[in-house]
Amino acid sequence: MSRRRVRVGCQVMPITPVWSLRANVILARLLGADDIWLGDHAKSMFPQAAWRPALSPMARFIPSLDAYLDPTVTIARTVGRFGPRMGTAVTDPLRRTPADLARVWMSLHHLSRGRVVLGIGSGERENTEPIGLVLDAPVGRLEDVLVAIRAAWASSGEPLTHSGKFHQWNDAIFALPKRRGTTPPIWVAAQGPRACRVAGQHGDGWIFMVTSGFDAWLASAKQVVAGAEAAGRNPYSLVRSVIVNPLLARNQRSAEQMARQPMVQAAAMMYPGKVWAAAGATHPLGADFAGVSELDPVELEAERLAARGKQITPELIRKLFLLGTAEEVLSALRPYVDHGVNHFIIYSYAYALKPSVAVGYLVEQRRLMRLLKKLPTAAIATS
Repeated sequence: MSRRRVRVGCQVMPITPVWSLRANVILARLLGADDIWLGDHAKSMFPQAAWRPALSPMARFIPSLDAYLDPTVTIARTVGRFGPRMGTAVTDPLRRTPADLARVWMSLHHLSRGRVVLGIGSGERENTEPIGLVLDAPVGRLEDVLVAIRAAWASSGEPLTHSGKFHQWNDAIFALPKRRGTTPPIWVAAQGPRACRVAGQHGDGWIFMVTSGFDAWLASAKQVVAGAEAAGRNPYSLVRSVIVNPLLARNQRSAEQMARQPMVQAAAMMYPGKVWAAAGATHPLGADFAGVSELDPVELEAERLAARGKQITPELIRKLFLLGTAEEVLSALRPYVDHGVNHFIIYSYAYALKPSVAVGYLVEQRRLMRLLKKLPTAAIATS
């Protein structure tokens, strides 16, 4: 396996006003992003009550964090003929049917000249239950949809009869041809053992969100390899991507300021109970709280967050997040690269910080991205 450099992308939330979305895409490119990743949410995980000018100056220009544009429409408009590679991080198989996903992403594959990636996971409570969708058997549904999409793309326009646990096609037609013999890559977001095996079996890439530390990632990587090998696939062929949300600070004072920001404290609430336990604390939502997929945003409303914020000390933030300079965060991320990670997606908190802190954050983010991209990728290792 040839050794190539690590690639680094930026996650951008496609919320209105449109000018701010365009500005964030341009900023990501200026920071050196190889690709742009759009969230696909029905509403923000962050509380609107914490999005006030007094706490987050950008709230003067972005009235609501819930005003999400559709990411596929945004990609079609933004990627253009010569734009960066773009993808979703991530969509789900509940709000979008397999037939819709197969058609939309093959369309984007053609219109972008092959520069899109379908990032998909098993779904989240806040995106599904409020609109009447039941988040049951999420991993089984994800696998069902992945198999169906592949079948649609392989049908070559012939009538397709295909059944799965959650769908039934009878003489369905998917006549969009492949683009120069290729289909859009699918990167599967997975954390738990079964979902990771599904990623290994069906994905062209695997996306892991770092909330539980390197050992948790390593255990999940073994499941991805097991899934790929069980399906007769080469586990080395999968892109290994990690989403990180570092708190980048140029000095100790900025680090302390960031640790006390309401949006940062809200983000801490999204971490699983076991991560809090490893940091020596008890999660307000219980030791068994599974994390963002289970979170009800009501728990992040102003009064509740203010009460629970007393438990979220700067010391706890340091244990939960990658907090520090570009070099300090790089040191924490290097083990992932040494064990086969070849792609990072950086989610930035700069937009939620006051300008004096945000500027330093962005300077460190650019430095971190440059440092990561200098690292050579390693052959996949699981031990």
